[in-house]
Formats: sequence, structure tokens, C-alpha cells
Amino acid sequence: MVTAKTPYNLKNAPSRAAELASDRDGNLPVWVRAPKRGHEFYSGCSRPKLYEWAAKGFIRSVSIREPGRIKGVRLFHLASIFAFIERCEAGAFTGETNQQTS
Repeated sequence: MVTAKTPYNLKNAPSRAAELASDRDGNLPVWVRAPKRGHEFYSGCSRPKLYEWAAKGFIRSVSIREPGRIKGVRLFHLASIFAFIERCEAGAFTGETNQQTS
């Protein structure tokens, strides 16, 4: 039962869900979690590599935490991972590298 104290606007939920679903590319999710071990299912990237790329600003990442909590969840934008991989591939064909200069 929905009460007046519910912080969510449930009247707009179907339109918001449709908007979020339109961000998806086929059956691929929009955001993914880093694997605890092994490689991420869709991109094949390891957890340390995802965190490294996010720290350098190569891919989009967001940390979701409830107020007052220490732990949360970090999500990585799958399309930005694919875009970064494509930029690396294009750079390999043109002879460019993604290394930072000192």
C-alpha cells in the first residue's frame, strides 16, 4: 500500500521506466557492477582495470550509497566502457596511444 509518506513519485514510474529502458542497447544493461573475481561478463574487463579506467576518467562510474553509510555499490556505465575500448582500437590503427605524458 502506498502512503503519503512514500518518497517516490509512483505516478511517473511507468514513464521513467520506459525512459530507462530506452537507454539500453538491445538486451545489454546500462550499468554493470565490477566482478568480485574474474572478468566482467559483457566487456571482459577485470575489476582492477575498471576501477583504474574510472579513476583516470576514461569511463563513467557512479558510487551509490545511502546517507550515513560507509559501504555502497559502484556501477560502471557499459556504453562508456565499449566507447573507450573502441577509442583504444581506433588509436591502435592510427598509431596513437592512450599513455599519459610526464
